[in-house]
Amino acid sequence: MSKNSTKKLTWEYGYMLGMTAISGILAFLMNKMSLPVILILFLVDLAGIIVLWLKPLSRKLLYILNVLNCLASVSLAYLLITAFIKSVDSFVAFIIILVVMDVFSFTKAGKKTPNAKLISNNNALPRLSICLPVPGKPGLQPIIGVGDLYFYGTISVFSIHHFGMSVFGYIVLLILAGQLINILLISNIKEKVWYKGFPATLFPGILYLIILFFA
Repeated sequence: MSKNSTKKLTWEYGYMLGMTAISGILAFLMNKMSLPVILILFLVDLAGIIVLWLKPLSRKLLYILNVLNCLASVSLAYLLITAFIKSVDSFVAFIIILVVMDVFSFTKAGKKTPNAKLISNNNALPRLSICLPVPGKPGLQPIIGVGDLYFYGTISVFSIHHFGMSVFGYIVLLILAGQLINILLISNIKEKVWYKGFPATLFPGILYLIILFFA
């Protein structure tokens, strides 16, 4: 791999880790807000996202979508966790379902799933991803999916709600460790002919389930 290619990947992987950490920080901040405020925040974000979806893609639009997508994904995670998931057992089932669905969408058999179709859609992919500048590549590059940020947000929100604020730092480090394993695996298979992407929920989800099992 050339030095230029390595530099590009370093930026992309750094962004992935940074956005993963940001999802946890947003979960921490939203825990200090009231439920009505978070609901209003989500509805306003959702309205803004819908309006921007009707506009043609541009650099400015993608930067605004980055902010709205981050806030919407974590606020939705907060609302759903607060309203529907009340026990560790139900959350374990929820995590397993999300990870299995995500992994399946990257297989040949899962190419017709909604997630797989969105990933292959050149118009939808940048709108449903966090897009950032990568030196040596034109425009803004999709770095990580909104669904992935939602997944990390649910883990952070649930952990704070059920185990207290004292676990927050450990949970964020755990998710980052899982993301780092994702990155190490991606870096080794990225150049393979059959490579079509990788489920970013996989190892953060597995590590979290292991911790819950032994806690």
